[in-house]
Amino acid sequence: MVDTVHGDEKTLTERLGPYSFIQGKKGLRTTQDPFILADFVLPLERHDSVLDIGTGTGVIPLLLAWKSEVESIKGVEIERDVAEIAKRNVYINGLASRIEIIEGDYRALPSIYQPCTFSCIVSNPPYLRKGEGRRSPLEQRAIAREEIMGGFEDLARVTDHLLTPEGRMACIYPFRRLDEVISGFERNGLKPVRIRFVYTSSGKEPKLFLVEVRRKGRLVEESPLFL
Repeated sequence: MVDTVHGDEKTLTERLGPYSFIQGKKGLRTTQDPFILADFVLPLERHDSVLDIGTGTGVIPLLLAWKSEVESIKGVEIERDVAEIAKRNVYINGLASRIEIIEGDYRALPSIYQPCTFSCIVSNPPYLRKGEGRRSPLEQRAIAREEIMGGFEDLARVTDHLLTPEGRMACIYPFRRLDEVISGFERNGLKPVRIRFVYTSSGKEPKLFLVEVRRKGRLVEESPLFL
């Protein structure tokens, strides 16, 4: 995870492996999920082109830059203040030649990028459907938790447009959305090829699942992860 170093009245500066990592004291804060997802995505090759949808403060791009030699990572984030922190995280670590943070709505990416642009797409998306559960009064946290700015079907559609023929997409969702996610990807021509269930305790159903989809392939269930 991250180790707190210092901060000011609005932000914390922490250590993320070899990097400094800034995040706000209020609003959007990183959890263990991007760490789990980044490990699931690895390994990456130097020549891969990576897109992180809903990058937040940029933790996944930093993790992938730290743990691989990939040279091209783009992270898209709709919240201006959050995107600015992500850009600071890139700048202070001297990673501007490898990571680009795009402030904007990921649903507009098909109008910006040609089809088949990215060999690897990753997303730690909002877990709640729009209107599901109690909405956080903090806008940043609400957008991170709930599908206010696009839902799973948007994610599957954008992935279908941007993913290369041999590329792969990985994401993490609550176990209760398993059927919806698998069938939704399949409607967009994307087949699950790897799945890993995440447990918080034995004897209970999984809390989360990690899934990788491609244009073709057969599903392999990996060993469960216990937190």
